[in-house]
Order: sequence, then structure tokens, then C-alpha cells
Amino acid sequence: MSVFDPSVYEARRRGLQQNYAAEGAMNAYQQFISQQRGRRGVADLVREYEKAAPQVVSSYGRRGLSGPNVRSGVLNRALREFAQQRIRQQSDMERQLAESAMGYDLSERRRQEMFQSALQDLESEKAKEIAESARSILAYRAGA
Repeated sequence: MSVFDPSVYEARRRGLQQNYAAEGAMNAYQQFISQQRGRRGVADLVREYEKAAPQVVSSYGRRGLSGPNVRSGVLNRALREFAQQRIRQQSDMERQLAESAMGYDLSERRRQEMFQSALQDLESEKAKEIAESARSILAYRAGA
């Protein structure tokens, strides 16, 4: 006769929870590192453009296209293109950062669903074993 032992299921449940917690901590840390790397990349890009802007203006000044009392359409167009390029690159980097965060969020949701499913499977196995133990006890009492 098989006797139901709840300690087996409790140990498996604790194992599932510990694994879930460890994976969650690892996922959170990876997301944190990814966000830091992405933010640092955006900050570096901004610094590069801020450093390059005076060089762009001075290069047009050396050619006589900018300076006091000089209004050059060429310089204005170049500065506009320079600014648009900066905005485009910065937007791309920020979009990639947001997409990465969404990927981590999806991964976390999938991990939660898998954990809940594993817990439900465990509870189902537990209920099945309880029912089998009950049938065995009833059959034993009935003299079978």
C-alpha cells in the first residue's frame, strides 16, 4: 500500500521556488547591466556630438562660411544635417535600449508562466497521489 508523503511535494515546491528566485535575480541583474550599457552608450554619443559641434563650425569658419556678420546657408544646412544625424543616432540607440528592456520583460513573463505551470503540475501530481492513497486505504478497509 502506497502512503502519501507530503514532504516529497514540499521539497519539490521549494526547489521550484528557489530556482525561480535565482533565475529572477539573474534576469534582473542582466537587465540592469544592459540598461547601464545602453545609457552609457547614449551618453557617449551625446558627448561625441557636443565635442564635434565646435569643430564643425570652425571648419566652416576656416573656409569663410561662418563668423561675425557672415550668414551662410551652407553652414546652416550643415548644422541642421549635423543635428538631424545626432537625433537619428540617439533615437536609434534609445529605441534599441527600449527593445532590450521589452525583451527582458517578455522573458520575465514567460518565466513566471513556466513557474506557475510547474506549480500547477506539481499540485496535480500531489492530488493524484492523494486520491490513489485514499483508494488504497478504502480498498484495504474493504478487505480487498
